[in-house]
Amino acid sequence: MYMKLKEIATVIAGYTFRGAINPDKSGNLFVFQAKDLVQGEFVTDVTALTPITLDTVGYNGYLKTDDVLIVARGMKARAFRSTIFKSDASNVITSSSVHIIRITAPGVLPEYVSHYFNSKKGQSSLSEIVTGSYIGVLPRRAFEQLEIPAPDIREQKIITDLYRNMQTQQKILNRRNELKQQILDATFTNITRHHD
Repeated sequence: MYMKLKEIATVIAGYTFRGAINPDKSGNLFVFQAKDLVQGEFVTDVTALTPITLDTVGYNGYLKTDDVLIVARGMKARAFRSTIFKSDASNVITSSSVHIIRITAPGVLPEYVSHYFNSKKGQSSLSEIVTGSYIGVLPRRAFEQLEIPAPDIREQKIITDLYRNMQTQQKILNRRNELKQQILDATFTNITRHHD
């Protein structure tokens, strides 16, 4: 079974800035940009984002917990990666290079939707609607019409649990490699110290 994205979620466009984004340490907002998105790493620490001062009266695109984020502009295949906003901060917006997918249907996990878009199948379906020859753009209207597989909640959980398990294993592997490198560095330091 497939469902159109607009049937399970609201797609919100990021904020269009008139000029360059000017950082302001005493700003009232944080802005999430495409460069901040690390595939598979949830957004939990907003203080790492760019602080800005902006009057956003009437703008309704503030991020909420469990919003799915997807890069809306990119220069190559598989550039349209996704993650999830997992913070309680209420003063974060995205730039126009990021679409916000806010799940509205019961029985649809934000993690599942994000993992789908990061998958080979998801990236392939996105590439079919991307416009622009040099810099690809994910047009919001076409994106809303995109059909995604909608398995039941049990199957969605299997996929999200598998992904989490893989992420944990990858972190353990990375840590192991770091430790091996530290042992090697320490050995070099000790050996060279004896020869000085």
